[in-house]
Amino acid sequence: MLINEHPEVLNYKRQLVKHFDRASLSYDTYAEFQRVVLDRLLPMLPSGSYDRVLDLGAGTGQALSDLIQKTQPSFCLALDLSCQMLSVAQSRFPELDEVHYLCADAESLPLANGSLDLAFSSLAIQWSLSPEALFDGLFQVLKPGGYFVFSTLLENSMPEIEGAWSAIGSPNHVHRYVSSNVLSGQLEEANFKVLSLYKSKIAMQFDSPESAINSLKKVGASLIRSDEHNTVSPSKWKAFIKEYERQRSEEGIPLSYQVAFVVVQKPY
Repeated sequence: MLINEHPEVLNYKRQLVKHFDRASLSYDTYAEFQRVVLDRLLPMLPSGSYDRVLDLGAGTGQALSDLIQKTQPSFCLALDLSCQMLSVAQSRFPELDEVHYLCADAESLPLANGSLDLAFSSLAIQWSLSPEALFDGLFQVLKPGGYFVFSTLLENSMPEIEGAWSAIGSPNHVHRYVSSNVLSGQLEEANFKVLSLYKSKIAMQFDSPESAINSLKKVGASLIRSDEHNTVSPSKWKAFIKEYERQRSEEGIPLSYQVAFVVVQKPY
């Protein structure tokens, strides 16, 4: 469900939904990087049980089983902009009676103020056009003392792809992500108390440039926010692949990310 009515925003989010809907059936096969990040994020959940929990950008539900096990909620809301992704998640976990699914826009949360004990999100909020609105909304729906635990991409992610495109005179094929300092400032501006924020470089290796690109496309993460209508000619694509191939090492074709792992709390 898209709430924001600005034409450019609506167009971007429609494109986003299209990409993730299309990737819903291939996501789990190709989401190796996403699993690495999730495995690092889940242990950061503050210990204890939580009555009402939100999985923001739940996708195909990769986090749901562990999230339920660790937090023991009576109610868990899996929210995503892609209804097709949620359909896959729902079919995977028919036994999780405490989980409810909602296709909605994270920047316009349709939730009551003070209704959540914990919000969790892994590699979803970087798609937000207005992180300020996102953080403000989460602050409102969390109870005093509630936590928001999340991961997101930071600047200097995927430099290998950006470098290959730039080498053939075609920049802007990678999202522009914020720095950790900017992210921290956005959270503090939303009145969150930052308990933990650290960044980590995660490097993946692939057999070929095409496989590296598929690790993005097949999980829906190939949309370029600044130029989603950009088309690439076959000759330019061939030149890009050739340039990316030059980065091959003994381990393979590299694709690296800067990831922020964050725990914040709404003050009492």
